[in-house]
Amino acid sequence: MSDRTDRSRQTVIFLHIGKTGGSTLQRILYRHVPASHRLLVKTRPHVPGRPAREETLRAFAQLPADERARPALIEGHLIYGIHALIPGPSTYITLLRDPIALTISQYRYVCRTTTHPLHQDAIELGSLDAYVRSGISLETDNSQTRAISGDRTTPYGDCSSAMLVCAQDHLSASFSVVGITEEFDASLALLERAFGWSKLWYSPVNAAPRPAHPVPPSTRRFIEDQNRYDLELHAWASARLQETVASDPVIGERIDRLRALNAVYRPWAQVTYHYPRRVRDAVAGRARQGAPRDV
Repeated sequence: MSDRTDRSRQTVIFLHIGKTGGSTLQRILYRHVPASHRLLVKTRPHVPGRPAREETLRAFAQLPADERARPALIEGHLIYGIHALIPGPSTYITLLRDPIALTISQYRYVCRTTTHPLHQDAIELGSLDAYVRSGISLETDNSQTRAISGDRTTPYGDCSSAMLVCAQDHLSASFSVVGITEEFDASLALLERAFGWSKLWYSPVNAAPRPAHPVPPSTRRFIEDQNRYDLELHAWASARLQETVASDPVIGERIDRLRALNAVYRPWAQVTYHYPRRVRDAVAGRARQGAPRDV
């Protein structure tokens, strides 16, 4: 589909990879798609040791056809392939993040979230290094390549270059926007160009404090090696985004306009959204535990 009129008839699938800034993007999407036209696909792990997101295809397939055709926006921690279960035309959007930062963020999230299935294991392991070497979380092993290739079977440590090629092919053929967390404003400008969405101001959601201590070099090297395909995928997608921005001066103008809007919006968001949310969380007893020693 090449024009905006055609795109408006497509179902937009937001393939939300955890800890990439997707919660912030979700709030922006909600401004453009009313609740009656959205569907959040959630499920629980069906196969022990596999991410819950892999079960979204099975859960979605069980919905009646008219329910699968209804939404203008389908979102969730998904993997590639859900489009084949939508009766009408569809297109994907996603965000990719540097896999080193993503792995660290995922570990810290597990440590501070007492309801996470791996929380107790992570606490007992006691460090980021032990956590990533244990292999208990597939999300520390090329998580982005796995999700975008649509993989549901590969064990920890067995990702391949063929999966990377598959993920790149899917991004090229089926995704209208491939955003980069580190280039969030440029990513939003691409959304505006693709869909005509213009209410793009934001204040980051669920942004955790920076680690108090640096990651040991040996741990970082292990994460890099374990996520080598995600490193390639992120670099490849980043280069494509930068090339697109450089080739279209209008995108630069959109980025400048967004940054000006954010300068006005963010102080207001602190008062109306972030501060009330912190108070609500504290009252609900959701105090978060500090991260272990090496993060």
